Amino acid sequence: MTRDYELVPSQEHYSCLVDLLCRAGELERAWKLVSVIPYNNGAVSMWGTLLSACNECGNVNLGKLAAQRALELEPENVGVYVLLSNMYARNGMWDEIEQLRETMRRRGLKKEIAWSWIDAGSSIGG
Repeated sequence: MTRDYELVPSQEHYSCLVDLLCRAGELERAWKLVSVIPYNNGAVSMWGTLLSACNECGNVNLGKLAAQRALELEPENVGVYVLLSNMYARNGMWDEIEQLRETMRRRGLKKEIAWSWIDAGSSIGG
C-alpha cells in the first residue's frame, strides 16, 4: 500500500486488517499486528475485536491479554468487561466472572441496560 500507492495506513486500515485476521482465525497474527500499530499501541476497538474473536475461537489466554491491553487504554470501558465476562461464561469460568464483577463494583462501573424503540405508527402502502 505504501510502496505501490504511496498511501500512509490510517487507524481504519489497521482496524480492517485486524478484523480480517480475526475472522480468518489468525488470532496470533492479529495480536502481533495490534501490538506494533503506531496508533497508541492499537485502539481499544482493535483490542475488542481481538477479544471477541478469542471468545469465538476459545482462546481464553489470548483473550485475557487483549482485555488487559484494552483496559490499560480505557479502564472505564464497560464494553471490554462485558466481552471478557461473555468469554468467561462461555468457558464456564464462574470464579473469574465473580472477580470481574467485583472489580466493576469497586470501580463504580455498571452495564447500561439496552433498549430499542420501534415506531409502529408508520405504514407502507401500495
